[in-house]
Amino acid sequence: MQSVSQHSFRRSGFTLMETMFAVTVLAFSVAALTQAIVSGQSHTYEAMHASRAIALAEAMIDEILSKPYEDPDGDLTAGPDAGESSRDLFDAADDYDGFTEAVGAVEDQSGTALPELYQSFGRSVTADFTTENFPDLGGDHDGLTVTVTVTDTYDRTWIVSRF
Repeated sequence: MQSVSQHSFRRSGFTLMETMFAVTVLAFSVAALTQAIVSGQSHTYEAMHASRAIALAEAMIDEILSKPYEDPDGDLTAGPDAGESSRDLFDAADDYDGFTEAVGAVEDQSGTALPELYQSFGRSVTADFTTENFPDLGGDHDGLTVTVTVTDTYDRTWIVSRF
């Protein structure tokens, strides 16, 4: 009679519980990594969006400051003078008071629509004759304070002012 030997089999590999645990850890790791990437992209977009808004405000301020301070017509009130019904007719910095561009209708000085990435913004301008105190320049000085407010489709605002 032959003797039957018993072999002990050693199992290799993972148990079902170990595999389920590894898959769960992997899923949480991927979710956390994805969230970090999405958050980083969101912050980058918001920074670019704010930069565009400030650029629009600065461009309008530069345009306004390129105009003479004193109105050639001699008018001393802020706002467009008679006959200055559009931006291309403004001949002094104070003429921009009350100027607005709706969201989606932002144009450059020549009336050309700005690229699409700027069309989620709108702009408005106030120009007020004010007095500011500058001690290093000898005290009070009369001038024009120009404020450009840029808004977006979510009603967020960016404000740039110059005296």
